[in-house]
Amino acid sequence: MADPRFYDSTGPLSIAQVEQLASARLVAGDTQCTIQDVAPLDRATSGQLSFCDSPKFLVTLKQARATAVFVTEKMCPAVPVGVLALVCERPALAFARIATHLYPQAASIWPVDQPPVLGIAPTVRIGNGTIVAPGAFIGEGVEIGDGAVIGPGAVIGRGVQIGHGTRIAAQVTISHALIGDNCIIHPGARIGQDGFGYVNGPKGHYKIPQLGRVIIQDNVEIGANAAIDRGALADTVIGEGTKIDNLVQIAHNNHIGRHCIIVSQVGLSGSSTIEDFVVLGGQVGVADHLKIGKAAFVAGKAGVTRNLEGGRVYGGFPAKPVEHWRREVAALSRLGKASRTKTEAGND
Repeated sequence: MADPRFYDSTGPLSIAQVEQLASARLVAGDTQCTIQDVAPLDRATSGQLSFCDSPKFLVTLKQARATAVFVTEKMCPAVPVGVLALVCERPALAFARIATHLYPQAASIWPVDQPPVLGIAPTVRIGNGTIVAPGAFIGEGVEIGDGAVIGPGAVIGRGVQIGHGTRIAAQVTISHALIGDNCIIHPGARIGQDGFGYVNGPKGHYKIPQLGRVIIQDNVEIGANAAIDRGALADTVIGEGTKIDNLVQIAHNNHIGRHCIIVSQVGLSGSSTIEDFVVLGGQVGVADHLKIGKAAFVAGKAGVTRNLEGGRVYGGFPAKPVEHWRREVAALSRLGKASRTKTEAGND
């Protein structure tokens, strides 16, 4: 369920309303049911709506506990008894339309009915010894612990929680986030903005509302101008003690473990898991829905396109154990040298 500290819902919706808004067809079932919220297929429960648009999720669909799911005609037989099947051509697009209807102001950093009139909202709770510099905006319901620092020009959206001793530097923007104790967030960092989520529709790319959060645990450091997107439906998580360099991009739904090192210009696509004590060198790129095991080291400029086991060093593109990569580089170098020698000999 979307966290009410950050999101205002227009629900509930009747099944008939869902059918109409999403251009879907209810196969059979109790039309008196209502939809309170949207959720991922593996987490949705009573009162919630989800979707399945790929055969690779059929096992999850067969175990679904949602009130209703959007599916294609072909997937309809896999919907469990007791779950309403809403048949449509594009389940992801139908789901996005309902999510947009339920949360039309998902990206807002203040309640729709309470536009800001002050730099610091009257409902803000600020701990003892905390310093708030001039020009900061702090929204409704924000809680900040003892001994924290909020720098000039910082923007803290509604409902955000910031722990004891955490330092937020100048021009940082934070929304839809829960931040632990003794963190350091450097100038210009952006935390909790929309993830890059779209689904193709007949008129182009339809934006999927991002309804998750960013969870940053204790003793995390985030570099200047880094960007950490909030989750689409679940959360983006940064584990305790992790250090993130300048200009790093972390997309929605990533789970980063404890005490990781992520060096400048790393880019993480969505929904990957980085386990504890992983090191990602500068400009490493990680594709979506991957897992990098505990204490793996990925050398700079590597491209991760598949799961990597923990405890090993990787390099190259696609990333592979560094000894394999070095042998391949050496072999290519020898091949190139032999080719040049042959060409030069032929020209004599």
